[in-house]
Amino acid sequence: MIINSSIQSVTSLYGASQPSRAYRARRAADEGIRDEVEISAAGQNFSEMLQKLREEPEVRQDKVDYYSQAIADGTYQVSAENIAAAMLGQRI
Repeated sequence: MIINSSIQSVTSLYGASQPSRAYRARRAADEGIRDEVEISAAGQNFSEMLQKLREEPEVRQDKVDYYSQAIADGTYQVSAENIAAAMLGQRI
């Protein structure tokens, strides 16, 4: 018994008996069957947060103004520890 030829003939018959994708789509449309998508609560929360982030300005002008003024006044001080940690890629 040759298995390969038997499997090929069975799979070809199975493929021929399956309705085409276009036929199934038409049939579903005729029967009023509709696809549905349901978004989880986590997905909805993520979408809401993303929308809020998109509404925020890209530059926080209040921070820019504060630090620009502090640098101009000479009152902006950074500790040597923080500079060294940043150079080494560490966080304090």
